[in-house]
Amino acid sequence: MAGTTTNGAAERRRGLKVLVIGLIASAILAAPVALAFLWIKFLTVMSDPVGPGLLGLRIDGDTITVKAAQCPADRVRRVELYDSESEKLVWRADDPLTEEGRGGLLRLWAAEEYRTSRPATRPAELPKQLDVLVDYTAEGGAGGVFDLAAVRAAAPPAGSYWTPEGIRTGRELDELLDCGGGKTAP
Repeated sequence: MAGTTTNGAAERRRGLKVLVIGLIASAILAAPVALAFLWIKFLTVMSDPVGPGLLGLRIDGDTITVKAAQCPADRVRRVELYDSESEKLVWRADDPLTEEGRGGLLRLWAAEEYRTSRPATRPAELPKQLDVLVDYTAEGGAGGVFDLAAVRAAAPPAGSYWTPEGIRTGRELDELLDCGGGKTAP
């Protein structure tokens, strides 16, 4: 019987050792999976805005115009355009010179309407997906990705802009913001 007790204790130690090794191996394997899950969740949250889009776009022939929602006290500081697929900078302009530009109505590739812009001319071929970022003089800004074919096909009427939520006027875009008047964004 003494041999059986020793064997039973040895088997329990072996079982405990296998359990501990299994738990350690599971923890080692679970850590990268958990990190990958958190990274995917982070990317999803960052690429899927919680509220409505604060930028609208319209295309009239060769003229592309962005309307950035903003409060009356805000002023546009910079607009940047990226190819969404390659993340390559397509165009950048700083300090709009017109009151319309400072107020969020931005004609793209209109070098004369900005203190600086580069490149000065529009590329011969535009990306299919245009990532637009607008920074304000105060903290903050707005961004959006636009499928240029969808914007062209929508053909928004004068004074209106294509947004991911549908066609909106410039005033409707501005009204999405709470500018201190007690109104909350939908």
